[in-house]
Order: sequence, then C-alpha cells, then structure tokens
Amino acid sequence: MKLKALLSHLSIQPTIEDDPEITGITSHSKQVQPGNLFFAISGVQADGHQYIQEAFDNGAAAVIGEYDENIGPGIYIYAEETKRLLSLAASYFYEEPYKKHKMTGITGTNGKTTTSFLLQHILNVHGMTSALFGTVYHYINSAIVKSSHTTPDPVTLQKMLLESDDDVVVMEVSSHGIEQNRIDGITYDQAIFLNLTHDHLDYHGTMESYFLCKSKLFSYLKNKGTAIICSEGEYGKRLRDELRSKNDLQIWTYGKRKSDDFYIEDVGIDSFNLVHETLQVTVSLPLPGEYNALNTTAAIAAALDYGIPIKNSVEYLKSFGGIPGRFEEITLYNGTEVIVDYAHTPDGVSQVLEAASKKAGDRPLYHVFGFRGNRDLSKRTDMIKISLEYSTKTVLTVDDLNGIDRDQLLLETEEAIPRSSHQPVIIEDRTEAIFFALKEAPANSVVIITGKGPEKYKETYNHPSTSDLDSVELYQTLNKPTCI
Repeated sequence: MKLKALLSHLSIQPTIEDDPEITGITSHSKQVQPGNLFFAISGVQADGHQYIQEAFDNGAAAVIGEYDENIGPGIYIYAEETKRLLSLAASYFYEEPYKKHKMTGITGTNGKTTTSFLLQHILNVHGMTSALFGTVYHYINSAIVKSSHTTPDPVTLQKMLLESDDDVVVMEVSSHGIEQNRIDGITYDQAIFLNLTHDHLDYHGTMESYFLCKSKLFSYLKNKGTAIICSEGEYGKRLRDELRSKNDLQIWTYGKRKSDDFYIEDVGIDSFNLVHETLQVTVSLPLPGEYNALNTTAAIAAALDYGIPIKNSVEYLKSFGGIPGRFEEITLYNGTEVIVDYAHTPDGVSQVLEAASKKAGDRPLYHVFGFRGNRDLSKRTDMIKISLEYSTKTVLTVDDLNGIDRDQLLLETEEAIPRSSHQPVIIEDRTEAIFFALKEAPANSVVIITGKGPEKYKETYNHPSTSDLDSVELYQTLNKPTCI
C-alpha cells in the first residue's frame, strides 16, 4: 500500500514528494521493520516522539506524530489524535477485516467474560464458528491465543480480525480500550451493555466520565445494529433512553421488569424463568447467582439477534463447561468447597459473595482477597465492608504490587479497614493467606478466593504455586489424608 493512499484515507494531505510503499503499521519503535509507518503516540508512561530517531534507524518509511515541527531524518507528518489515526490506519491497511464477520461488542464493569463465553458456546453448538477476544484468552480459528489485554492494541486487533475465518467475533470491550481508541476502524452488528458500577476511577476520575466512555461503544454500531441493554441500574436506564432517540438502532432491554424485552423471574439456585414476548422458558443456570441469570439472558438475546431461537439456546447451555476463574470450584478432602473467582469490584464481590453465601447456607464462609498497587483506592473500604457482612472470617492479603512497595500496600490495606467488631485477618503472602483459610475453615465449609481468577501470579510467594487455583491444588496435595 502506498503512503499517499493511506494518508488520504486518514484525511491527511501533506506536501510530500516521495510515496513509499508501506509494509506495516506500528507504534512500537523497536518493532519497526523496513518500510513500516510509525505512529508516535504520547502515552501515560512514555512519549513515542522520543523514539522517532530509533524508528527511522530501524527502517521506518515515514512517521506520523503530534509535534508540529519536522522531526527526524525522514518523512515526518504532523497530525492530531495519533491514537485514533493508528487504529484507522491499521483497519485500512488490513483491508477493514471486521467486514468479514458478524461483530459483537460487550461492555460493562462486571460480566464481560462470562457473557462472551456463554454467547460463544451457544454460537458454536449451533454450528456458527466464532472468535473470542477477551480477558482470559483470545480464541481464533478454534485455537487459543494468549491474551495480555482485554481489548488488544489496534494493530494486533486488526491482524487477528484478518486472520480469523470465523463467522462471528465476540469481543469484550474495556473502557480503557474505548478511551484509547483501540476499536476505531470497526463497526459492530450488536453491542451489549451489562452494568456500570464503581471501578477504574483511578483512570476515569468520575462515574460520569466512566459512563460516557462505556456508552461510546454504541456509537460504533452499524445502521440498524442492535443495542442489548440491561435495564437494572441507573446507567442502563439512561443509556436506553439516550439511544431511543436514535431511530437507526434496534434496542432490546433485559432485566427483572415485565416492561423489558427479556425479563427474568424466579431465580433459584440452579435455574430461572425467562420471558420474551409470549414465550416463557426455564433456563438452567450455567453459573450461580442472579447476576449470572442476567448475563445468560444477555447471551440468549444476542444469539436470538443472530437467528438462534431461544429454546435452542436454552438447550445448548446445558452443555456449558464453565469459565476459568469464574466461580471455579474444587472440593477438598475434608468436604470444604473452595471457589476461585475474578471478582475485584465492590459490586462484583457483593454478587459472588451472595452466591457463595447461598451455597454455604448455615456453614461457615471464609473469604480471601487483596488489593493491587497503583489502583483505585476509593473502592477498598466498600469491598472490605461487603466481605465482613457476608463472611464468617475475612482474610486480607496482597495482589499485584504494580511497582509499589509491599509495606505501602499493606499500610493502605490497613487504613481501608472500617471500624467494626468483626475484624479481618491480614496475611501479606497470598499463598500463606490461602493456606491459612483452607486450614482454619472447619470441614464441609465454604472458602472463596477473589481478585485474580485465572491470572498468573506476578509476585513470588512462600509456596511454589502460580495462581490461586494452583495454590488450592497444592494445599490439597500437601494435605492428602494417608487413608482415603
């Protein structure tokens, strides 16, 4: 592809004589190959303009940057909003590969992974091939690809869309991905809004900014595209009302009210009733909790939009095999049931603890979780309060340090503990905290470990395990009865 043709697509008309062949797109100077177009982006941790010389040294054919002055020994083009232009350029360079697929974007504070896995399962059992881009992993052409970001960087994203031969692409779309323009250059056939609760305020600042960012996903819908919105909560209702002024969208709501297009009722331990128009069906709960009944309903609605009858989806979900790190269960030799879950927000923790509490009944419930360094401090006290409310015993520990001192994170954790007669235990080593809870919890009780789910440990701990589930399995191995 010629440089001038690419620039024209980006509405950039520089006065340059040369028109080199562009062999690739990148914003990482060390990844520049001869003939690449390099985008200099000013990020939070680094300024790409500082690496322009390195990009040219590595063979960049041209550079696009936001400094209005000539930089470097080669073709330098000034432009604004290089993050957005990078995404648009990558889409155009790879021939707008989203057009090959049906595109589903899923956003929300909690439940993106669960809903995407449920929808992908329904599609696959129905005979439609599907790719999945998300937190746990990416899945393309029936193969798992390691995931480093919920929403990949724009060049990686466009390459994966090009490589995928799947009928449908199901994407978790994070607020960071939207804010950083990673999905520019894509339009979606359907977009799903799950919920909006306290999280990422260290990044977005306010809930209003967080909502405006999340709601922006729906501006990427195609004409006549489908918006599927959970009406539970003020932000879902607000989004529904704002989108209803747009007559070029199909809007479906789901929730617990008869005014919703899809509404749920009689949510039990392992099933719920779903009503849509004149149809009422009983749905087996793939994962426990009312919140998962809502996630399941979102997936069923999305599948219906793609032509899959509700009764078919309900039948397909009976074979759903679960999700790594989402209410993942293991039973110890003494009968104690251990749950590992990714929940890391006040709302998410409340939901999984409510489900775990119902599972425990009159049995003791132990909760192990910790906080990450350089993250939203304002949600920590609320999360501890919720844990103390539901749990027989709360064990606080640390999560990823993210560059801060361990003692500082422990001090921040101590300062977040509310005054209460029921106080948590603090054990800084995460594996020791898990071992402590599993040892102290009486036989046949319930222990839930939240915050990391399937994520691998970034820190080194006393016990040689790589994840929360691995720690549980290690404890089980070390405490195997001599006669069973």
